[in-house]
Parts: sequence; C-alpha cells; structure tokens
Amino acid sequence: MSKTKVNGAHTVDFSQSTNIESRGSTISGHNVVYSVDVRKGPCCCGQVTQKEILKGVDCIFKPGMNAILGPTGSGKSSLLDILAGRKDPSGLQGQILFDGVPPPDNFKCMVGYVVQDDVVMGTLTVRENFQFSASLRLPSGLGKAERNERVDTVISELGLSHCADTKVGNEFIRGVSGGERKRTNIGMELIISPPVLFLDEPTTGLDANTANSVMLLLKRLAVKGRTIIFSIHQPRFSIYRLFDSLMMLSMGEVVYHGPTKESLDYFSSIGYKIQEHNNPPDFFLDVISGDFNIDVDTVDPEKTSTDEENIHDQLIQKFRESNINNQVQGEMKAIFNEYQSKVARNEVVRLPPVLYNSSFFKQLMICSGRTAKNIARNPQTSIMQLFVILIFAAIVGGIYWQIEDDCKSGIQNRVGAFFFIVMNQVFGNLSAVELFIKERAIFMHENVSGFYRVSAYFFSKIFCDVIPMRLFPVVIFSLVTYFMIGLEEGVDKYFIYLLSLFSVAMAASGLAFFFSALVKIFAIANLCIALSYVFMMVFSGLLINIASIADWLRWIKWVSIFRYGLNALNINELKDKNFYNGTVVCESGNAYLNDQGIEYTTDFDLWQNIMALLIFSFLFLTLTYIRLLTMNKLR
Repeated sequence: MSKTKVNGAHTVDFSQSTNIESRGSTISGHNVVYSVDVRKGPCCCGQVTQKEILKGVDCIFKPGMNAILGPTGSGKSSLLDILAGRKDPSGLQGQILFDGVPPPDNFKCMVGYVVQDDVVMGTLTVRENFQFSASLRLPSGLGKAERNERVDTVISELGLSHCADTKVGNEFIRGVSGGERKRTNIGMELIISPPVLFLDEPTTGLDANTANSVMLLLKRLAVKGRTIIFSIHQPRFSIYRLFDSLMMLSMGEVVYHGPTKESLDYFSSIGYKIQEHNNPPDFFLDVISGDFNIDVDTVDPEKTSTDEENIHDQLIQKFRESNINNQVQGEMKAIFNEYQSKVARNEVVRLPPVLYNSSFFKQLMICSGRTAKNIARNPQTSIMQLFVILIFAAIVGGIYWQIEDDCKSGIQNRVGAFFFIVMNQVFGNLSAVELFIKERAIFMHENVSGFYRVSAYFFSKIFCDVIPMRLFPVVIFSLVTYFMIGLEEGVDKYFIYLLSLFSVAMAASGLAFFFSALVKIFAIANLCIALSYVFMMVFSGLLINIASIADWLRWIKWVSIFRYGLNALNINELKDKNFYNGTVVCESGNAYLNDQGIEYTTDFDLWQNIMALLIFSFLFLTLTYIRLLTMNKLR
C-alpha cells in the first residue's frame, strides 16, 4: 500500500494497482538554453532579435509525479517540449540526458506526450481509438489477441470500461464527457507503455472534480514507477498534494526545484510565509509575480516592472544559494560526470533510433480504415455534396431539356450548359479544402509521435476522399445531365464526357487539397481557392475570346482549369456537328471551334485537354504531399 501526506493534508490511498507494465526513467537537463527569433517592426522588414525563453535551466526528473509550475510566459511548456524532444533544435543549447545517455533520434516517438488540446478522432469509439494506436505503435510481432489485451488493460486502468464502446464525440456527435475524453488522450499514449509520460496542462478545460480525477489517475500510474512530467498553471490544493517533485519557473529561470513537501518550508526560510487557508500554488505564483502580501487598500500605484524584476533576481539568487539546489546540483553533477567519463573512454552508446513498428502498407490500410469510418459516421459533408449535385444536375437538365440542333440556340445552349457544368464541378469541390485543415492537429501529433509515415496518411486521405467525394458525385451528375440535355449519342461520347468532368473535379480538388495543407485557417484557404477559381474562369475562353486578350496576359490561359474542361466538352460535342434551319445546314460546330481558337482536328487535340487536367491534379497533389512532409510539426 502506498500513501502520501503533504502539508498536513488528509492521507490519500493509492494502493490501487496498475496492470500496465511500467519502468520509469530519469531525464536530466544540463544548462538548457532556448532562444527564438523575434521580429520587431513590420513583419517583412523588421529587425530580427533573439529572445531567450529558457536561461540556463538545470533540472532532473525521476519516477513519480513531476510538476512544472509557473505564471504565463515563464517557459514551462517550452521546457516540457524540449525534454520530450518536440522543440525545434535550432535555438537549443545544453545537454538532455535520458537515463544518463543522450536520447535516441526520434526520442519523441518512444515517450508519451499528451497535448493540451484533445487530439482523438471523435467519430471513433474509445476502444477504436486505442486499437488504432495499438495497431500502429506496438511491435509488429504482437498478435491481434495480444494487442486487444493491451487495449483492454488500458481501458480498465483508465476507468473507461463503461464508455469503451461510446464514440468520443465531435461537433455533430454527442460523445463522452470532458474527463473521459482527456483519459482517452492519455490512453492513446499509454498503449505503448512509455518510460516517460509528458502532459501539457492536463487540467485545462476541465472542471475541478474532473481535473482532480484525472490527476489521481496519473498519481496511480506514478506510484507504480512511471515517470510523469507535466506543466500546470494554477492547480487547487487537492491536486498540488499529489506532486512528488516541483519545479517553479520565472522568466525562464528556476526559482525552486525539489521535493514538493519541502517547498513551503523553503519559501518560509527566505521570508515568504504562506497565509492561513491560502492555496500553495496561488501563494507561489503571488511570490513569483511580486504580489505577495499586497493589501488591497494600500495598492502601490507606482509599482513598476523593475520592482518585479528585482524580486525575480532575488528569488533566483536565493535558490542558487539554498541547500535544496545544492542537493539537486549534486545529483545532476554525478549524472553528468558519469556521462563525461564514458565519453572520455568512448563508452557512450547512443540508444538506437526509434523506428516505425509497422510497414507502409499496414499503416496505409489502418489509416484508410479509420478514414472510411470517419466518413461513414460523419456523413454531413458527403450527403450535402451529393444532395447539391443532384439538385444542380436536375436544374441544368431541366433548363436545357432535350436541347435542339437549330441554328438559333443549338451552339449557344450547349456552350452555356457546359460552362455551368464545369463551374459546378469546380466550385462543388470546395469541400476538399477542409480535408487537411480539420485534422491538422491530429495529423501533426500522430505523425510526430510515430504513429505513421506522412505518405501513409496522405494516400489514405486521398484514396478515401477521391472515390466517395469526387468519383461517385461525378458519375451521378453525368448520368443525370447527359441524357436530360440530350447530348450526342454514343458510349464513347458519354465516356469522354464523364472523364472530362472527373478530370475537372480532380484538378479543382487538387488545388483545394494544396491550400488545405498550406493554410491553417479555413476561411483564408476558402478565400484563396475561390479567388483562384474565379481568375481561371475569366480565362476560360467563354467570357472573353482568348485571341482578343493582350499577348502579355494571354499565357494565363494555360493555367485555367475552366479552359481545359470547356475545350474537352466542346470538342467532344461540337466537332463535325451541323446545325439546321429546317433542313438546311446553316452553322457547324467546327466553325465555332475555329472562332474560339480551339484546336480539334486530331484526337490528340481532345485528349491533350484531359491530360492537362490530370497533370494539374498530379502536380497539386504532389505539392500537397511535399507541404505535409516539410511542415514543421515541432512546437
């Protein structure tokens, strides 16, 4: 049985055992300095200066509950990310040691990291989310039964048995509670039994009771030997008393780092005694910010930031001179000296890099399965798109019902119908813009945590999006419009019509995919894509004759999706077609094509337009993949 007692609090029993295998590790940071570039002045031409976020931080975290406390901007989240290997190393100095040796490459893939915001798929159940993590992150040698057993163990340990088969929930689906959602996020990391579990503000967004429940869960894990490291802002006392080790930061420097049970005595020894009934974390933050023992009736209006800096400097100096800091430095020095002696003897063996536990094809299959479930269980977008497609197809078919071959309106009506059809295929695929924006946070967290390769995620999204969201709607639309309008008969004519529309849809979707990966904000991405579509529409050849455009602007026609789509449809329908005034031929489709400057004499003239659209699709998808691959996923 394990118990703890802090500051005279009631004893808390943590005897409940855990079935998850755990072996805590020790992480130490030696003279950690972290700087970022800050641009002063206008965003493009301002002077770039270096701002130090962490200033020579020494720290050591052992198995147990290790809290990093501090006011906003103190650097606690930055330190957490550095320890977990999730910060851009360009501005990092100092040495991080994992059990006395440098951590392996891709260290972030072997530890657990729970981000502040929830990053689980809302359309999947708790069990399905855990199975997704287990299938990708557990060793490939484990059988399905062993993976399911691990999932069941985590569900039981986290107290999620009653809601294991309930969807987590999203904006459309009512799901589990906030506390259960947070536990689900923790469980996604516990699946791999990580030696260290990092959590960024684990109580954010939770009510007091739920936050206490989550922290009690973490304490039970820590009691069995796991190393838990988390940043936290202002916990209540019932949470504070669970901490084994406490680090307090102020402006990127350490004002206390040692056992939690000795923190109040330490501050009392340097002249800061906690008031009766005050919450220790609130008291610590008041001391750090210089607001300790302020009388509301005698607030000093002349207090300046210089006063706060003086208090900060005093706290830093007093801690450096304290016995607690000497003990910490002694432990760290022993670790670092042992590391240096191994370096001198060439005995330092860097841990092997962390590799993916599953092949590309397995990752592709599992990611595709999750994407398919997500689409099936969240059908609002796909159903609405199909509904709009059917409505628009019926409208176009009704307006241009069984179009005549007369000279008065034969060509005009056909070209007008094609323009509206192409416009529908282009703007109807704006839904593709949400593909990567909506799941951006999930993708970045899962990819950096070693769930899957970028390529597996990318192809799973593309394959599962193209068939239900691009191909099926185009087939339905083409079947309705082609025969309602009464276009040229022939299987080959219909096939080219269908292929042309699908090529337009893919090119438009490819551009939307690219902006979806490039831009974080949906409204901005939507605006950029819409402007691109409108610009392409102007150079389609219908609203203005391309031959009449100035030479220095005419080249823009080569990047117009509208132009290639209209050209393909016009050639397919109008080539060698005559229009009659009674029985007399009065106009020909060839003449119209000549007037518009559309080449049509050979089969290649038709297929080059379709090939151009497919090349655009490939180009945009390639750029999308490159963007996902090069995206900075570190914080």
